[in-house]
Amino acid sequence: MMRKGEKTKQRILEAAYQMFWKGSYHSVRVDKIVELASVNKASFYQYFKNKEQAALEGIEHMFELTKDHVFEASLQTHQNPIDRLDDIFKRIYLTHKNLKAKEGRSPGCPFVNIGNELATDSELIRTKVENIFDEFCTYHQNIYEDAYKQGLTTTDWDSEEIGRHLQGILNGAMISAKVRNNPEEILKAAKVAKAVIGVPV
Repeated sequence: MMRKGEKTKQRILEAAYQMFWKGSYHSVRVDKIVELASVNKASFYQYFKNKEQAALEGIEHMFELTKDHVFEASLQTHQNPIDRLDDIFKRIYLTHKNLKAKEGRSPGCPFVNIGNELATDSELIRTKVENIFDEFCTYHQNIYEDAYKQGLTTTDWDSEEIGRHLQGILNGAMISAKVRNNPEEILKAAKVAKAVIGVPV
């Protein structure tokens, strides 16, 4: 069971990452974070040195959620690597679809959003996002390697390079979904991802 202080920090953290994801880092003020979290500003500075630290911890929290709910869940649910790839795109699509139904907007990828905004402003955040993408790429790399071993793909590529391409397709799909406000873009991109690795669609 969480102690009171841990619950307070968790509320602040959840408010921060939701605002950074659905808005922008530079437009979010600490005043707005504490207002959404229903705490006072002193509580924010009790747990975070500044907004950048809150963003870094928020990114890490969102990473753990995404890894568990999307990548690990797909791995545990499907033995067939192509089914895993489909499931990754489907899970992300459903998140965006539900958010659009609830809030009217498809928010895009939280890591792409803040990484793109701050890549030249904060080396700490740029590095954090880069490391997260590298870990996601490993899941895609493993999917391709498994598909190759099972004879499910007609291509023979460097698996690390393929992992980066598949993650790039997924990132691009979420950008398109945000710009077009259409989560269906993510499902369309799943077909492209399979075509790239030589799987019939």
